[in-house]
Amino acid sequence: MAETDVRALIALQEASYGRAGRGLRNSWPRTQAMAAAGLHAFLNARRYGIIATARPDGRPQAAPIAFLVRGGAFWFATVAGARLRNLRGNPYASLVISEGEEGAHRALMAEGAVRLHTPTAALASEWAERHGSDPAWAAAFLELVPERVFSYAALPDAG
Repeated sequence: MAETDVRALIALQEASYGRAGRGLRNSWPRTQAMAAAGLHAFLNARRYGIIATARPDGRPQAAPIAFLVRGGAFWFATVAGARLRNLRGNPYASLVISEGEEGAHRALMAEGAVRLHTPTAALASEWAERHGSDPAWAAAFLELVPERVFSYAALPDAG
């Protein structure tokens, strides 16, 4: 992941906090948001998140998914199934990436429009480099272009 990708996410996070309501700002306090170096390390260390889409009847569907960050967006390889059908009907998704528990955890939440892409050799190569396998099984690549990003890092007690 390039530093420019992280800078784009940090800039979007700043704008997102400026538009956030009180409830979200209380749950994801700005003082606990990850800075660029922390976000870069976190996203490089994590390989999976949970993506949520909406079924045609409006019910949510959430599932684990592997990701990579490219061009300031989150990219996913996907099979031809419910997720792809959901996104063709309502091209919008939420992503949560988290690790840890209680007093020592980090998380990122991103929401935005999703663009569907035909798999390409360049995407497959980047995917294989990050995940260690060729995504020959992928029916499509999904590009989640975040409109909102929030992060949170709780550090263990020092005392």
